[in-house]
Amino acid sequence: MTTTMSPLDPARMQQRREACAALLSGLVDQSPAVVIASLSAVDGRLVAAASGSTRSDVDPQRVSALTSSLLALSESFAREVRGGRCTHATVSMESGSIVTVRVPTARQLHVLSVCTDPSANLAMALRWTLDTARRIADELGAS
Repeated sequence: MTTTMSPLDPARMQQRREACAALLSGLVDQSPAVVIASLSAVDGRLVAAASGSTRSDVDPQRVSALTSSLLALSESFAREVRGGRCTHATVSMESGSIVTVRVPTARQLHVLSVCTDPSANLAMALRWTLDTARRIADELGAS
């Protein structure tokens, strides 16, 4: 007898959440410039997060909510000016950069934000974010 897990199986959802958290931790560990990496649902709920040792005061739940809002605003702005599909949103700050992208799954229900310190340039932050989003998509698409 074969047991089939539905996509909404709580145990499988928890496994995927943990796998995504491990991917975010790997990004933070491999890239010391990453301050926080946050994966959220498009509605702003936190799925997973990892932060570097330099910023323990960042609230992942708040980052998740802001991530969702930033992407929604960016996508609305792109539609308004008929700029086509919004591929990513960036924020450049005195203290670094934030890159926000939709995770490229079929349903596109997740958003990834990566915040870096000033030692990383925007191109590096974008590359890390896009690569991690692809890895997360692979994990979320896994059966």
